[in-house]
Amino acid sequence: MIRLFEEILEAIWMCGEQNKNRIEEIREICHVQVEDNILENMQKEELITFDGPHIYMTGKAKEISKGLIRRKRLGETLLEQVLDIKGGRADKIVCEFEHAVVPEVEESICVLLGHPTECPHGHKIPEGACCIEGKNSIDRKVDRITNMEIGEKIKIAYIKPESHDELHKLLNLGIKPGAVIEIHQKRPTFIIRYDNTEIAMDSNIAKDIYGWRKEPPGLPPAGQKAIEPAREYGRGWVARFRRRRRGKHWIF
Repeated sequence: MIRLFEEILEAIWMCGEQNKNRIEEIREICHVQVEDNILENMQKEELITFDGPHIYMTGKAKEISKGLIRRKRLGETLLEQVLDIKGGRADKIVCEFEHAVVPEVEESICVLLGHPTECPHGHKIPEGACCIEGKNSIDRKVDRITNMEIGEKIKIAYIKPESHDELHKLLNLGIKPGAVIEIHQKRPTFIIRYDNTEIAMDSNIAKDIYGWRKEPPGLPPAGQKAIEPAREYGRGWVARFRRRRRGKHWIF
């Protein structure tokens, strides 16, 4: 019964976004049958009130439906923009997502996505507590690694490349969600350090990598320069592996 109420509340919210609140308008977009006895039960639970053919949500119902809509649209954003899942398959997943996700997971997804304000369909995503805090504490947000400073250690949150080829190149180098990297150089070539490896890439590829700041930039040891002189790297993808003792390296 609770799931049934939630579906109807979601429909009422979505109608309200279009300045609609008539019972028939809500029935048209709702995924479940909106029967009169169900509406009466919702009224007894103090979720809705009636004014002739119009339905209005109570304050309690607005909080419930706000959470449902927020989880639904965060789910749509995660699936389409990060996981590249669209269409009917995405609709099925989102339908379960909005009813099952706990607040802690919802907040983590919102932070991971960088507090999006709209879903892929252009509908507003209601703000959560993390969004309000994030506006005053920018370091909690996920950001492009190109916006971070030399010396910062970053835990990769997600990759949003323009092509699958770019994604595969990153994954083959071990650059994937969960990996911790360090910004080594930003110009003339963008270079990161990962697992005792220095990886150079074009900035237009680096900008598609998003992560959380893990540690503030540290000062270099005494007598050591913060930035090593840039070497001659070719355009596109270049990775250089150095053995500590022998100093050998490979370019590919």
